[in-house]
Amino acid sequence: MHARPRQQEVRSAVAMQTDFTVILDDRPGTAALVGETLGDAGVNIDGLSLFTSGGVAIFHVLVAPQEVEAARDALRNAGIDLHGERAVWVAQLPDQPGEMGRLLRALAGADVNCDLLYLDGRGRLVIGAEDMEEVSHLLN
Repeated sequence: MHARPRQQEVRSAVAMQTDFTVILDDRPGTAALVGETLGDAGVNIDGLSLFTSGGVAIFHVLVAPQEVEAARDALRNAGIDLHGERAVWVAQLPDQPGEMGRLLRALAGADVNCDLLYLDGRGRLVIGAEDMEEVSHLLN
């Protein structure tokens, strides 16, 4: 029988970053436009997620805190539909089975409903929730 991990073992290296939600037409080249726009502005994309539904593409773009203003300005100046901007936690989990489940179970145990989850370019878990204050409390 395995002992349940202590709360400290559930915690991992975390950082606060910004996730932009961009709404695009679901057609070739629209995601490239976002990448080119941010690249031309010198903004590095730390992570992304894209899915389509009903003729639109919903694109999540993760950027570092020091690049938020430049990213926001570049997207707006290019006429790209910046649908949302929110703070998210980015957690570096140990690369072993069960770690994501353990972290998410700790959040669920505190009645936190995660409404955004994806991996960034470094394999870190991006976490968004309505109650980010509680997420902050649990992860710090």
